[in-house]
Amino acid sequence: MRKKEIKSKNLLIIGAGGQIPRYLIPMLKEQTELQLTLFSSHADDLPYQNVQKITGDANDFKQLSHAMKNQDAVFMDFDKKSTTQLVVQAMEVNGVQRIIQAGVLGVDNEVVEPFWSWNQQILGITAAKNRGNEVLEASNLDYTYMRMTWLYNGEKNAYVVSPKNEPFTGVQISRKAIAQFVIDNLTGKRNDVKQSVGLWEPGSENKPKPDWY
Repeated sequence: MRKKEIKSKNLLIIGAGGQIPRYLIPMLKEQTELQLTLFSSHADDLPYQNVQKITGDANDFKQLSHAMKNQDAVFMDFDKKSTTQLVVQAMEVNGVQRIIQAGVLGVDNEVVEPFWSWNQQILGITAAKNRGNEVLEASNLDYTYMRMTWLYNGEKNAYVVSPKNEPFTGVQISRKAIAQFVIDNLTGKRNDVKQSVGLWEPGSENKPKPDWY
């Protein structure tokens, strides 16, 4: 089967040492035309070859702006409002338009019972406050904010996409499925631009909590 062409040739991964990139980076490296730049606090320790590695602090605008040069798209593997503001500023300065951010569920009060009560009990009522979605939605960027449910390591790669303002019912999803969603957007299989999307595993709907709890 012929691989779909990656439309964004140069991709910057911020937080490249995170758990989603452990699945995403090897899958992206199968796309031979793609050039990866890995930005992390200890980038030289990452076990990947034929990629550019930049050790830096995502809360430092100058370092972010340096990493952003000549990039076509950004994947951000964590969700903090203040850091997202710096990333957006660095993108704007360097003319980078596309960003996909790993975010959290509940930022739109969209999670339904019985899962919502359990989620609040575990994470607290403020876990969905001051997140990157607020920054992205106020920007002019081509963003995709991923409202991810509870994550686990596994080989399932199917996912359900829930648009903003629709009930969020799924309780779990694999990190590999999140990586697949990112790749599907980068290759043009999907086009979730200027959207905040809920993501969960098919079959996990309307449960009170993830299977491993």
